[in-house]
Amino acid sequence: MNALANHGYLPRHGLNISLEQFITGVKEGYNFERQFAIFAVDIYQNFTTTGYNNTLNLNDLEHHAIPGEHDGSLSRNDLYFGDNHSFNSTIWNTVARYFHHDTISIRTAARARSHRVAAARAINPNFTPSEVSSMGETALYLKAMRGQDVETKTNYVRILFNEERIPFDEGYKRSNVTITLKDLGAISDDIQAVSCSYSSCAISNDTSTNGTINFTHGGI
Repeated sequence: MNALANHGYLPRHGLNISLEQFITGVKEGYNFERQFAIFAVDIYQNFTTTGYNNTLNLNDLEHHAIPGEHDGSLSRNDLYFGDNHSFNSTIWNTVARYFHHDTISIRTAARARSHRVAAARAINPNFTPSEVSSMGETALYLKAMRGQDVETKTNYVRILFNEERIPFDEGYKRSNVTITLKDLGAISDDIQAVSCSYSSCAISNDTSTNGTINFTHGGI
């Protein structure tokens, strides 16, 4: 959402965003369907701090009770440690270190996500798992950054997270086919199919780019 605001698809100040602005922003930025925006705003409206349940501020999205805000984020710290809002390069780098190729496959993305969740769980005594939200986060960047390409380019994903911008200058073009909730759900299903459960991930002591996760109930 920050990238959409930084490009002006959503209000740059991130305040008092209406449903129609949200619908237009996700459509123009990534070509997400209208129902995606309606679904998202319906979830967030009970946590808005604008004073009206038909608008929201971007900062409202960090409320820990919202289904989309979850422990084990790919690029943010858990609320337990104080700041679950700001981009955390140290955390993101533990995810991005799995991206060794020009494109990111479902299997690679699932492995990176599983490692991040296991790492968060290991150090957060109040860790609260949310598989749906966690896998949805990965599905969102994979689908959004695929654009008109056959596969999701690693460079596009790095720019999206590191710089909070859409990589138009690098050649990204939004999908010319509308992205639906069903599409995102299918990717989440694929991620789940190759992911370990939260309770079965153990972190290797290896901190190099060849670090692994042990899967006690079947491996990736």
